Amino acid sequence: MKRGVIVILLVIVFLLPAVSATISITGPSQVQYNIGEQIEISGYVQETEDLSGQLQLSLICSSKTYKLQATNIDLSAGEKVLFSQLNLPTLIASSSMQGICRVKGDILVNNVVKETASSSSFQITNDLEGSFTVDKSQAQLGDTITLTSSITDIDGDPLEGTAEIYFAYKDEEYLMDFVTVQNGAFTYSHTFVSNSAGSYRVNIIARDSLGNEEEFNNVESFTILDDLQVNIDTNAQVFSPGDVMNVFGDVKTVLQNYVSIATVEISLDDATQSTSLADSKFTQDIFIPTTIKSGQHTIKVEVEDIYGNAGSSSLNIEVEPKATSIENSISATVLNPQEQLTIGVSLYDQASDLMTDYVYLEVYDSKNKLVTETQIASEESITYIIPQFAPAGEWTIKSYYRDDGTQEELVVASDSLTINEIQKLDIQLLDNILYIKNIGNIPYNDNMDINVEGIDQNYLISRTKNLGVNETIAINLEEELPSGAYTISIPTGYNTAEQTPITIENGKKLATLTWPYAILAIIFLIGLGYLVYRRIHTKKKAKGKELSPAERPAQKTKAPQKIRLYDPKRETAKGKKVSLTFEDKQHSLEDFKQRTLEEIKRTEEKIQRESNSRRTNMISDGKLGYITGRNDPVAKPKAAAEKPSVFNLFDD
Repeated sequence: MKRGVIVILLVIVFLLPAVSATISITGPSQVQYNIGEQIEISGYVQETEDLSGQLQLSLICSSKTYKLQATNIDLSAGEKVLFSQLNLPTLIASSSMQGICRVKGDILVNNVVKETASSSSFQITNDLEGSFTVDKSQAQLGDTITLTSSITDIDGDPLEGTAEIYFAYKDEEYLMDFVTVQNGAFTYSHTFVSNSAGSYRVNIIARDSLGNEEEFNNVESFTILDDLQVNIDTNAQVFSPGDVMNVFGDVKTVLQNYVSIATVEISLDDATQSTSLADSKFTQDIFIPTTIKSGQHTIKVEVEDIYGNAGSSSLNIEVEPKATSIENSISATVLNPQEQLTIGVSLYDQASDLMTDYVYLEVYDSKNKLVTETQIASEESITYIIPQFAPAGEWTIKSYYRDDGTQEELVVASDSLTINEIQKLDIQLLDNILYIKNIGNIPYNDNMDINVEGIDQNYLISRTKNLGVNETIAINLEEELPSGAYTISIPTGYNTAEQTPITIENGKKLATLTWPYAILAIIFLIGLGYLVYRRIHTKKKAKGKELSPAERPAQKTKAPQKIRLYDPKRETAKGKKVSLTFEDKQHSLEDFKQRTLEEIKRTEEKIQRESNSRRTNMISDGKLGYITGRNDPVAKPKAAAEKPSVFNLFDD
């Protein structure tokens, strides 16, 4: 079987015509071709024998082959034919041929390839080349950006076609316009308005009618600015409430260009006023409110032009506090002497905020006499002790804030308080001298009674005196009491008294009767003697004269005559004339003396009871005061059989 195959192959070989030819392809002249360009190649065909066949050219790009129409050739042996001498078809690059390509030439005899040759490799592409320029890298809103270009194919031939212009901002890309590219160039201008500030990138897509197309990314960039530079100033840095402040300044773009038209808003706190520019400058008067807060405030100026450029600037000013009101706070409105009074002062400014300045404080008593004056910081307090002998009545607390330059009282506050009337005594015993001092704030005009208990006799030391404020009287007990041991009851207030033992060594000497009683006794004795004398003298005259029987009255039986003693109360009540009758002279004298002493004793007891009653009332009312630094003891019960001495009735 193998022999049969070999035979068949040999027959075929012998049947084929015998041809010997050479084909050579030179070029192409370029390594790259744009779509639509003609691919020019050169070459020749030379045969060693006569040849009648065809020359077929093919374009092989990647894995695709594009065959051209075959051209008939008739050559004699040794003849050489150039491609330029042949009517070969034109080789044009198309969009489907993009890639690496080569030209292949085949010599066909009876549609059988006898010889093949290939050109060098080249590229078919749709790429374009271009350069672009913007006229400025920074522009202000309202300015115009101009973009120019130069676009060619890879051979440098100017592009005739169109271009799409894109501006990329952040992550977004915006199609700006379609333009016509003529002779490889175009010019594009765009004016930026509000909300367009930022950094931009330029992207271009250029193409021609043949299908060549190039996307040019980030070929140029620029920045659009919307800021304005605002410079401001004021006519002063420190203002008072109610002042007028002038705010002025100028406005320019970032590129230091003047701004012709813009609105200007000037703000102070929550208040805003508007003005306009003139030659890129502004000025405006601002009223400082009378109730503005003290301290630092910010003046803010905001400017915006018609294109959307905006700018702002701020400046700090200081507002001085202006004292507007004062409030006094006092711990009590009714006080006693020697009690504490706390006074606080709060100074408020025009915005009712506390100030930290100093305030003058004055205290006037009920007689409108200045008691004290001082300076006190606002929101602080001082403690003042009411004097022991402070005048009773309405006192005045005055605080004021004044101008240190003019000494004018700008703000004044006044409050009142009441000092109570205190009637109070301080009684102390030193070396048998009793000191009684008025430690109240009003004169002491009640009776002052001091009880003294002796072993056999009780005494009442009484004084009636209008004792002035802070006035003291001294009572020497040795001049008031006889020598001996005593217990003196010194009132301490609250219905109590302190029992203090004392010893009088050189006391007052006693007399049987004090001189008023002695005079009274002498008068009675003289009167009694005179009455006895007259009665005896009358009886003697009656005995010396004898009556006749006719003149003598009838004799009657006489009843025993009773002795009537003198009783002034009884006789006075009856309205009868006082008469005395005695049976015995000695007996009558003794009886008269006893009755006289009893009457004196009753009178003294009555006086003692009245005095004790007054003293009890004074102690219960707390009018005698109490001794400083002593505890108040429990009152000692008064003895039922207490008998006052007769020696203290007329001591004063």
